[in-house]
Amino acid sequence: MKFSVSQEIFNKWPEVKIGVIVLTGFDNEGHNNDILRLLREEESKQNKSLQNSDFNLMPEIAIWKNVYRDFGSNPREYCSSVEALLRRVRTGSQIHQINNLVDLYNYLSIKYHIPAGAEDLDKVVGDITLSFSNGTESGKYIGSEETDTCYKDEVIYKDEAGFICRRWNWREGDRTKIEDTTQNAVLVFETMPPVTNEQLQIVMDESCQLIKKYLGGEQKIFVLSKTTPLME
Repeated sequence: MKFSVSQEIFNKWPEVKIGVIVLTGFDNEGHNNDILRLLREEESKQNKSLQNSDFNLMPEIAIWKNVYRDFGSNPREYCSSVEALLRRVRTGSQIHQINNLVDLYNYLSIKYHIPAGAEDLDKVVGDITLSFSNGTESGKYIGSEETDTCYKDEVIYKDEAGFICRRWNWREGDRTKIEDTTQNAVLVFETMPPVTNEQLQIVMDESCQLIKKYLGGEQKIFVLSKTTPLME
């Protein structure tokens, strides 16, 4: 399998970095209370720190609002995954417990204010690409009952069967979602300035440590950038 970012993405946003962790042979079954505790404790911390915050003035959140505008999605109607999580946390609502891997990356996402997501590699068809849509990619996103088609020039993750995440990081595709039975996955963290390369590395290091501790399996780490747009 290849995982790539199209050159057109880097032409538009040259400083984007995609941290990629390939996970194989891990155990995602059951609900780990230690993972849930990490998530709930971080929710409490973020709830307190965000009470007087304006998401429009938080640089690490505002950058994604600008990106969404750039590819034609109104950030008032659609927001990045990390903003959606932080908005929920600020109200005092708990993030739903899904499964161990999803709970872990949600914890890391709200802790570091970085969008995160994952796909089940055994459900991916062919290669994964982050690119502008040609307007024909279709599928169902999580929470939707109907097949939907991407609009032209929307930023999406896709494989040979259709989209696997819409509006860059707005909504994961249902077809490749992480489930309790998932054993092989690709986990991504997405950054743009003001988030630094060092901060991305910290997130990925903690992610690997936690996955090794709680889920086991093997891990391979990559960072996709303008100079390294492809991993295999």
